Amino acid sequence: MQKLEEGVIVKFKENGKAGKAPSSTPCKRCKRPAEPKLVPIIGWKEQEYCRECLNIVLAEKEKEAQKRIKEEKISRLIKESGIRGIMYNMTFGSFEPRYRGVAYSTAKKYAEDFGIGTKHGLMFYGHAGSGKTHLAVAIIKQIIEEKQIRVKFVRIVDLLLEIRKTFDENESWKAENESDLLRKYALVPLLILDDIGSEKTTDWVRQVLYQIIDERWIEQRPIIVTSNLTLDELEARLGERIASRIAGMTQLIEMRSNDYRIKINPKI
Repeated sequence: MQKLEEGVIVKFKENGKAGKAPSSTPCKRCKRPAEPKLVPIIGWKEQEYCRECLNIVLAEKEKEAQKRIKEEKISRLIKESGIRGIMYNMTFGSFEPRYRGVAYSTAKKYAEDFGIGTKHGLMFYGHAGSGKTHLAVAIIKQIIEEKQIRVKFVRIVDLLLEIRKTFDENESWKAENESDLLRKYALVPLLILDDIGSEKTTDWVRQVLYQIIDERWIEQRPIIVTSNLTLDELEARLGERIASRIAGMTQLIEMRSNDYRIKINPKI
């Protein structure tokens, strides 16, 4: 180390740059004297900021960099979440105030309390247009924006279409595709299954839904379910196994609004 320092000093002398220090310059931030700095090889260099202000400026730049990283992550997580179009406007703030009852407060508290260790979910059920999807998406947005936790939203009809694409010409389910889908929907920290029970019910549909829901139950990962059906109606449609899993994994919340969409959009 001593040799290196001696070499630096010799280099300064050779270049004639380590001579007398130049005068200080006014700090760009506080106007106090900013003392020059002796930089190896280069020599004396004027400083834009005094030592105190430099620390403040560096801290502000670090804060801005972290803010950009956070904003980029939020943007990516929102894009990957599956919400799109009009759903971007579905927040707790945009939920009509006169319909903010127990369902609204429960959903908001769930989003506020949610963490990687959360094991229970929610099931919003009620008539079409009662605000079920709005609250589910509002939960997604708040969790992503405040906690940067990955969330996946999928409509049941889209989920089934995606799975059907994994079939080969003989309509047999490829093991590698099945594994990929299970990882996609079973391992995400929070999964929202939107409009369950609206799909045409077949043994294959029951098998697919049960496999995903059961895998999340085993891994103790929460789900949020929205449906036009009650739990009893869901059991009649999809079977006891699926209904019992949902009942054991979620808090049931009835949405009683007549038609939320029509009431807040009278021109529709």
